[in-house]
Amino acid sequence: MGELLCKSPEISIDVNILIKEEDGLFVAHCLEFDIVAAAKTLDQAQREVVALICAQVDYAFSNDNLDNLFHPAPPELWKELAACKEQKERKYKIESGFSQKKDAALAFPPWLVAKTCQAGIAGNA
Repeated sequence: MGELLCKSPEISIDVNILIKEEDGLFVAHCLEFDIVAAAKTLDQAQREVVALICAQVDYAFSNDNLDNLFHPAPPELWKELAACKEQKERKYKIESGFSQKKDAALAFPPWLVAKTCQAGIAGNA
């Protein structure tokens, strides 16, 4: 697997993000990592959860700690995602801020592909 990561600049980590409106805030939940961010706007919640995901991925790869990278969200959230009628896909560049090794970037996934479902938000059922 390490060989594949080193040789492919197109390798990515794919995640699903479920965004809901709760108590006047937008809550973005990454289901693969069980990471949550809340903000006053949908766009801000999306940006914040993506930043947290990128930090988690960066830290795990930079510290050779991939065993602790994935922590799936509870099953009921996956069921909500499965009921989602439309997902928007965005690709984000992941930059390493933790790595001190010169060759660490070779094994680092350069892309995050986030599929987002806006559950129960007006116009996005």
